[in-house]
Amino acid sequence: MVNFIHAFISLSLITGMLIAKCAPGYGKKIFRSLIISLAAGLIFGASAYFVSIRQEAVTSTRTFLYAAGIAAAALNSGMLLLHKKQGRALSAIGQGTAVSFTAALSSLAAFSFFSFITEHALSASTVLNTDLILNISGILAGAFIIAFLIPLTNRISSKNSAAFLLIFLLCASGLLIVKWSAEVLLGLMRLEMIEVTSLRLSFVAKTAKYAYAFPYIYVFILSILSFVFFSRRMALVSHCLPDMKKAERRKISSTILLEMRWAKSALASVLIVFSVLLYHDLYASRPPKISNPLNIKPDADGLIKIKIEDVKDGRLHRYSYITDDGHVVRFFMLNRSKTQDRIGVVYDACMLCGDMGYIQEKNEVICIACNVRIFVPSIGKAGGCNPIPLAHKVEGGYIVVSEEELDKGAKYFSEVVSIKVKDPVTGKELNNLKAPHRYEYNGRIYFFESAESWEKFKASPETYAGNRQARYFRVQGYQ
Repeated sequence: MVNFIHAFISLSLITGMLIAKCAPGYGKKIFRSLIISLAAGLIFGASAYFVSIRQEAVTSTRTFLYAAGIAAAALNSGMLLLHKKQGRALSAIGQGTAVSFTAALSSLAAFSFFSFITEHALSASTVLNTDLILNISGILAGAFIIAFLIPLTNRISSKNSAAFLLIFLLCASGLLIVKWSAEVLLGLMRLEMIEVTSLRLSFVAKTAKYAYAFPYIYVFILSILSFVFFSRRMALVSHCLPDMKKAERRKISSTILLEMRWAKSALASVLIVFSVLLYHDLYASRPPKISNPLNIKPDADGLIKIKIEDVKDGRLHRYSYITDDGHVVRFFMLNRSKTQDRIGVVYDACMLCGDMGYIQEKNEVICIACNVRIFVPSIGKAGGCNPIPLAHKVEGGYIVVSEEELDKGAKYFSEVVSIKVKDPVTGKELNNLKAPHRYEYNGRIYFFESAESWEKFKASPETYAGNRQARYFRVQGYQ
């Protein structure tokens, strides 16, 4: 639903305002022309996307459509500014630019939305399921809201002054031109038609970063239009009632009631669209987070022992261990069987995707990085997006993991915390994150208080590091 609103809200708002702005100068025929161009644009945009997919020309088609959209938006804005000075010839041109702009806007909205559907499947399977039903319902709900916004915007714009409406139309068109310009630049750079420069990349990146705010601006414009409509709505003055005839009074009362309904509809639409956008941006679109791991320390023998009784409930139990150079090594345990104690013990990291971790959902474990769902009985097996197996033993009702094994996997993880460490040359204690010099040897990081001790270590690292076993590297694969 939210993606449908993102794609089409500018179309609804601008079409509604264009009808209200152009109707006084161009007549009621402009309404029919704009609606026809809107429908034609939607069909053209959808067709262009599927044809470009088959021809493997999505980037070039998208770039052309955005460039055409910029030209149509600029021409329409120019004609709106010249509206009062138009003669008969310019009036015809003005109608043409308005119709062309609506067609370009609807084409791009359809093209963008179908691109999103293709890149983000409506369902993870081909059979009818809850996700598919919810997604289709969301699209239908979004389509209803967007379709309703056109007559609503047209109605509430009628109470706004022509100059006020012109400002909002130019602002909305300007936002689209900025967004489309970034898309055109990106497309031309991808097609190698223009040189990639830092300035162009910066413009594209910043536009993409703040593009999420554009629908909020459109909602704000709709809110202002609604407020003006409400404040200027017709009101029935009590002292005028005795002088009115019954028919006239009923007619005015009916008009007041109708305008109040439009005002309430505008308020409800603003609240619904704003709530949907806010819910998506603040909650639904956020990636899932792993639960806080329980930090544990090894005993005097360098072993970590966890009772099988504590982890056999079928839920994911996450732990962490901090190495002597500050790396946070996460691992978790999960019972793979509903009838037996078959505990999978693994690093909370993927050989392919890194250390974003895993979450559990019913009888599946999900890799946060790529959203791959892993069948619980396969936890502990190597390969693919499965979590990396962690060597362990089962002794006397305990799962035993050695400090040495956890230390080997430190390079699978990127998080480093502040701890006290010692300079291996001088023995002086210092903070790992504030040490002036550091050196990596066999996958371990050593910290130094001065350049002199750093140079001594580099000259003969085995003298100071000893025979400690090298750590694993994620790029080396499972060992």
